[in-house]
Amino acid sequence: MHLVTMDIIFYKLGVVYMYKILLIDDEEVILEGLSKIIDWTSLNCKIVGTAEDGKTGLQKIEDLEPHIILTDIRMPKISGLEMISLMKDLNPNCQIIILTGFRDFDYAQEAIRLGVLRFLLKPSKKQEIIEAIEQAICEIKKIHSQEKSLSQLQAQMKKFYGMKEIMNNKKEVASHLQEVDKATYLVHQGITYMKEYYAENIDLQTLADQLYVSTWHLSKLFKKETGSNFIDLLNEIRISEACRLLVESNHKIYEIAELVGYSDIAYFSRVFKKQTSLTPTQYRNQMHSS
Repeated sequence: MHLVTMDIIFYKLGVVYMYKILLIDDEEVILEGLSKIIDWTSLNCKIVGTAEDGKTGLQKIEDLEPHIILTDIRMPKISGLEMISLMKDLNPNCQIIILTGFRDFDYAQEAIRLGVLRFLLKPSKKQEIIEAIEQAICEIKKIHSQEKSLSQLQAQMKKFYGMKEIMNNKKEVASHLQEVDKATYLVHQGITYMKEYYAENIDLQTLADQLYVSTWHLSKLFKKETGSNFIDLLNEIRISEACRLLVESNHKIYEIAELVGYSDIAYFSRVFKKQTSLTPTQYRNQMHSS
């Protein structure tokens, strides 16, 4: 049964829709901690199962059909990444959050390739996990909306063209929606990467390499999905962090410029004023006086 259909049923029955969570980790203390530290009910979620290795996890994914999975990478029998690659045919719309203690960037690259939503490092803050869950729920709702749109288009085409034609158009519509979803995902991953590595000397080529796409394609997606280009988005992220540091720290202006990725303080000041209409000094003084 499609998720959107389940939502309609729960709505008509007056029942709050609960998103099913599956926890997979080879450390029992982690499973117990995740079960207790998060108020799952307040997120409209419930834990439907746990597993301590990838093989068991794969079986529970098939049996329980979870909406969201929190999983480690290194586990007995089957690793988390192997499990994810094998589960795609079982539950393609499931949202996956990796929670691992291994800071290996190769893992992060492979996770992106497999369509993982978030890659969190242990020990993660409670709020980070909650934000990841909320993001997963948003993605699920987006899928619901797309399924609903597809159903509506199918109904309209059936009305005007008949059943034979609808079957042919169904593939085209579904293909189009998948492309839209892929574009949104790539842009999201790109912005997430920039938010993490804004202080480093990153450029469009660096980002495109991480996402396994061409610079031309990524630049086109950024403009289409956000209305801004790569450098404008990166500057927005950097200046936002600079604003925070100007208020919350005692760092000198040139130190803040370096901390957010600008080696040229004059260029930093120009970009800052362009985005805020104030110089860094004016911004700091105004915020401290308010």
